[in-house]
Amino acid sequence: MDKRSLWIGLGSGMIVGAVLLQLATVGQNALSDSALDTDQVVADLTKEQLEVAAKNLDMRLVDSDEELFTETEWVQKKTQESSELQGTTAEPPKDTETVETPSTPANPEKPTSTDKQTQVNQPTSTEPSTPVTPKDATVSFKVRSGNSLAMVAENLEKSGIVDDAEAFIQAGRAERINTKIQVGTYALEKGESFKSIIAKITKEPSR
Repeated sequence: MDKRSLWIGLGSGMIVGAVLLQLATVGQNALSDSALDTDQVVADLTKEQLEVAAKNLDMRLVDSDEELFTETEWVQKKTQESSELQGTTAEPPKDTETVETPSTPANPEKPTSTDKQTQVNQPTSTEPSTPVTPKDATVSFKVRSGNSLAMVAENLEKSGIVDDAEAFIQAGRAERINTKIQVGTYALEKGESFKSIIAKITKEPSR
């Protein structure tokens, strides 16, 4: 009876061991297949999909050839780059050029003597010379029928009797000679006053 129980126990134990071994083998195969499936899924994803997945996990996707740093190594690298940048941009001060002091001439030139002065010819006579009366100072001026005050003033300026035709027009309007101008030929002098000219051309000429 005891032997029978022993054999039954041994048989049961072997069966249970075989079952457990089989279950372990199946589980290991299942894990291997799962790992293969995961690698295959990752390989099928595009770079953009991988970047989105990494961002969702608060991670960053890097290339296989990109150099990775720890926080300490990163700080050391940036410090070194900053020191090198400052070393390349800083330039030593340039030497100031020495200003040359002008040398003193050995024999300075002496100023020329002021004893000799240029002689100025003084006029022999202090009496003013008598002005020469220009020839043909009297001009024969003709007023034609239908000539207005403006036309007469323009002709007077062209003949050289007056210098400013507009000023003569203003003087004629002040005297209201627009309708008083007489047709004829007048003997007028160059530079004659406006009042004298107005008095002559508003009266009938003597010839």
